[in-house]
Amino acid sequence: MVDVSAIAGTVSALKGAMDIAKAMIGLSNAQAIQVKVIELNAIILDAQRSAFSANEERAALIEKISQLEKKLAGVEAWETEKQRYKPVDAGDGNIAYILKPTMRDGEPPHYICANCYQQGKASILAHMHTHGMGDLLTCPLCKTKNLISRNYQPPQ
Repeated sequence: MVDVSAIAGTVSALKGAMDIAKAMIGLSNAQAIQVKVIELNAIILDAQRSAFSANEERAALIEKISQLEKKLAGVEAWETEKQRYKPVDAGDGNIAYILKPTMRDGEPPHYICANCYQQGKASILAHMHTHGMGDLLTCPLCKTKNLISRNYQPPQ
């Protein structure tokens, strides 16, 4: 939240500087002028500090907005990407996500890890080996192993 007190402090200090400058106009004593110059310098320094504080806060808010915009873009991109997949029971209670046939656009059929999918990532399961019950696939990101039953036929 913007620190209104920093902005108000700047305005107040500048108003004070203007008041001192007006008061100096009527002075003829050099010592009195010197005292007012010192007061004026102090008020100008306060105004500068307030302005710098407000500017630092503004820069921090701009950075925070930038980070949030990047995060939002990532979430929106994932929402689009995850619509390309559907969950399937790959046999023996294993759930995986498979690329929908209508979303392939030249890509071969493949599975992605259900664990990574739930975390907002699409990690393609890699084939480890085939054995009697089916194909053992593993996730390169989270190392989850998935047994895809021999009886399971992905949609064409």
